[in-house]
Amino acid sequence: MTSKNLFFKMVRQDFKKRIWCPILIFIAYFLSLEVRLLMVTEQYLKYPGKYCYDIGFYDVVTFVRDHFFGRDASMMSIVTCAAAFLCGISGYTYLHSRTQLDTYHSLPVSRSQLFWSKYISGILQFFLPFVLHVLICAGIASGRDAFTIETVPSMISYTALQLVVFVLAYSISVMAVGLTGNIIVSILGTGVLFMYSAILAILTNLLFDRFFDTYIIYGKEWISDKMWCFSPLSMLLRLFSRPDSTTMEEAKKFFKYDTSFVWVLVVAAIVYSLAAYFIYRKRASEAAGKSIAFCAAEPVIKTMIVIPFSFFSALFFSEISPDTASDSWFLFGLIFGFVVLCILMEIIFRLDIRGALMHKKQFLFNAACTALLFVVLRYDVMGYDTYVPADAQMQSCAVSIHQLMTLHQNIKVSAFGFHYVGAEEYRMANMAMQGNPSVMELARKAAKEQLTYRYFDYYEGIEESPEYVETLNRQENYRTIAFGYKLLNGKIIYRNYIIDIADTDTIRLLADIFDDYDYKLGSTPLFNDGWDIAFDAVECGNNFVTAEIRLTPDMQAKLIETYQKEYGNLALDTVMNEIPVGTIDFVTKDNEYGFTSYSGEMFVYPQFGDTIALLKEYGFDMEERLTADDIETISVRKNNYGTTQSYLYDTSSRFASESVSYIADSVAETDTVEYTDKEQIQQILGSVISEEYSWDISSFADFFDTQYTIVISFDAEDNRRSNYYYFIEGQKPDFVE
Repeated sequence: MTSKNLFFKMVRQDFKKRIWCPILIFIAYFLSLEVRLLMVTEQYLKYPGKYCYDIGFYDVVTFVRDHFFGRDASMMSIVTCAAAFLCGISGYTYLHSRTQLDTYHSLPVSRSQLFWSKYISGILQFFLPFVLHVLICAGIASGRDAFTIETVPSMISYTALQLVVFVLAYSISVMAVGLTGNIIVSILGTGVLFMYSAILAILTNLLFDRFFDTYIIYGKEWISDKMWCFSPLSMLLRLFSRPDSTTMEEAKKFFKYDTSFVWVLVVAAIVYSLAAYFIYRKRASEAAGKSIAFCAAEPVIKTMIVIPFSFFSALFFSEISPDTASDSWFLFGLIFGFVVLCILMEIIFRLDIRGALMHKKQFLFNAACTALLFVVLRYDVMGYDTYVPADAQMQSCAVSIHQLMTLHQNIKVSAFGFHYVGAEEYRMANMAMQGNPSVMELARKAAKEQLTYRYFDYYEGIEESPEYVETLNRQENYRTIAFGYKLLNGKIIYRNYIIDIADTDTIRLLADIFDDYDYKLGSTPLFNDGWDIAFDAVECGNNFVTAEIRLTPDMQAKLIETYQKEYGNLALDTVMNEIPVGTIDFVTKDNEYGFTSYSGEMFVYPQFGDTIALLKEYGFDMEERLTADDIETISVRKNNYGTTQSYLYDTSSRFASESVSYIADSVAETDTVEYTDKEQIQQILGSVISEEYSWDISSFADFFDTQYTIVISFDAEDNRRSNYYYFIEGQKPDFVE
């Protein structure tokens, strides 16, 4: 028998010997593919009115082609990875038995032929059932007029992708079996190798968030191309992580998966397959039954396991402790986890509890590495919080001043839902300020000052302590500001600082940034050319009334141009000292989800004369005021808050991104007075601001007296902004006690 015939005979024999494996895989894919497809298509046929389109159009274009053979690939990859683990571990478990090894090695075949015959057999045990199920699904879809020639490329790419995912996970499991000597350790090794870089990415994110004041990430950045991707799980997360759409053009794209990253998986699958073969060739037969096949790898594996998971232990104990910011419980968890893991690893490798205290030198080495890493993080030895790029390194910079020019928007990314993008995330992606020296000057000033929120441990009488009063008064002027440094080498570095707006120099720099037209242009999609869309309506509102006005495209363009011109001339001093007269919000109509805002509620200030006049011409009077005749009654409630603080925690600079948590006791007493006199009602109307309207304004301007809550009962509730109001600071009528 020729070598080639012998090879294929070994493949067939292994396939028959493990026939239970493809049978299990066949059942799993039957439930995951055909059953699910039948369930969903049944819903389309049974309730056609529930969906935007008819069954044929919706299934062909969206479900079968783009969803079932597209976005569903992420969920199906879980089943594929499970099948890969099953095939990989079951195919090479003979390496753990000396008897079976002697039998296999006595055959008249080379070790290479033996390895690749089992390797190919494992792939076929997955691939044949999977392809059969895909073809059956195509037949089901075709029988429901939900399959066309356009679906074929999607089906082929879907099948090829799952094959690549299988080979990647399969190779990892074969490597784990080759590196270990018993089935339990092989299973553990497979899990570690499969997700190790993802574990490191999560740990890095958690540790940076705890120890560095300025650390901040946006959206799925930790699973973006910046994440280490040497383990399969990281690659799959990167492949299927939908990019956070921050421009209209991106939002219109129907996402399936990142096809450009598939080639990374292909290369990784080849590399890991060759690595598994190399380990198999170098593996000694005497390793059967041992925990680890290569003694030289033992200390490396211990270090790779003990140090990261010791820090996970530290994070766990610090999070369940009453004081999450305390270093004491973090250190306890770190030491406890380290000692337990070291002992556990020795027991696993020795397969004997008596080996728990062996290898003391390695214990000390790992302890030193763990302690050093803690010191580097705790005391910011590398200068993470104080780092600011040099001007020569900068290409541009994005800036987002928290709660200044607020942005509330929902971005539609597909027919299946929305993705929310906050103000900071939008600006980090779309703003590119250049040539303004105040930007980097403010960044360096904030990094140097390292302002943080001060936290206190609870004790009786804390509210009377001078330290508490001084700190609280100072922190009332603290605001957060985010920077996105875009470097010439293509790297983007994000930092989140705290600034004191009571500082004269800080306000000067802040005003210079806010006055920069590039800041305003990149702050909101309303001013960004990428969001040049036809709006269905403009929602306008003043202090008391909201209304929806419909405009022609020419009227919309004129309104946006006028508003953008006047907002471009808006100064920070106006924002901090003037109450807006109203808001405008450009919205689009969606049949399924109603109105969708792309601009958020944008403030209209008294200085925007042309915008106010244009809105009045279009049908909404921004300066309209209610009279006492429109009101039935006004109730004024005085809230007497207790002064004892529940708790204020931590002292250090660990949690700059969190707001200070001083919590007043519940309302101790409530006094409510109802006013029906028309003259008094008119005075109150002229001195109040809507609760909804005041929320964003109060972030940078202290205009409102929140000790009083005013409830207005209107004669007619149509188009009223809110029933709850506050007094404007200093304008409370004298008759209100």
